[in-house]
Amino acid sequence: MRLGYLCVALGIGLGGCGRRAASPPPSDASVVSMEGLDFGGPLRLSETGLYSDFSARTLSSDVIRYTPRYPLWSDGAEKERFLLLPTGTQIDTSDMDNWVFPDGTKLWKEFSRDGKVIETRLLQKLHDGKDGWFEVAYLWNETHSEAIAVPDGQENALGTSHNVPSQEDCGKCHGNVRDVIIGVSAIQLSAADGRGALSDLSRRGLLSQPPAGEFEVPGHGIVQDALGYMHGNCGHCHNNRSFFEHESVLRLRLSVTDTIAEETPSYKTTIRVKMFHDFGGINLGVVPGALEMSQLYVRMGLRDDNAMPPVCSKVVDSSGRGVIADWINSLPQ
Repeated sequence: MRLGYLCVALGIGLGGCGRRAASPPPSDASVVSMEGLDFGGPLRLSETGLYSDFSARTLSSDVIRYTPRYPLWSDGAEKERFLLLPTGTQIDTSDMDNWVFPDGTKLWKEFSRDGKVIETRLLQKLHDGKDGWFEVAYLWNETHSEAIAVPDGQENALGTSHNVPSQEDCGKCHGNVRDVIIGVSAIQLSAADGRGALSDLSRRGLLSQPPAGEFEVPGHGIVQDALGYMHGNCGHCHNNRSFFEHESVLRLRLSVTDTIAEETPSYKTTIRVKMFHDFGGINLGVVPGALEMSQLYVRMGLRDDNAMPPVCSKVVDSSGRGVIADWINSLPQ
């Protein structure tokens, strides 16, 4: 098993992650050996179950397309997302903020840059527990006739500036929530009009305890936009379950019970709050009306060792950063 996959499963940093015996791969996997390590899953995307007819790109009949309300910034890449639950299973939604997925759950995310499909990432749950997920990216070939697993990742894939993540990279985002999945959640699948994918999953009987309705992010206008952006782009690391719990004071993940913006952790752990790290004399998370004194805003504009996000991005999200700027400037001084 890849070292980074273990780190994903354990939810810890690479510095504290050691090798362990591999957990068994799913029964339909073609296991291959890479660099003497057990790779742990299908070598080809065509073997993963996403398509019923791979050459025609026909999705398998039970595959569900979805789009999170607050997508994760990926340097401007276009993305398509797919979910497949095993027949007869449900997502355990008894804790609406921390879903638990049935064994056999698969999610894929396809990335396109410069008009070409570059990679498709797979997350597959083998069993519950800290080492229960198989995670890897598949790099498409030049003719788009197949995509092959690249557990070590690939920089500047297919002549673009897009970097395909390694298995180690996966854990830096996915290792900090209850059951690995980030974008399939109560808040992310809710829509402003109340007719989002959350309601669709409820109608299909795929939630163990379906909610009475969809969930809204607190606030209005720029406040709601900023809280939603931070939830979707920062909350999977900055939360109480994260490895970063003791590395950062920030808590940017929303709960379905949050109804008042000013009472959310996003407000309480940022505004005039001293950060654990002093960054060039800037040590407060957010200073109302003072962008260049707000560490949250400043670090979003970097792409060095102090950048936020710290991984998987080469390009500043100027639009998202603009949302945060407008929010900071709107705060009472």
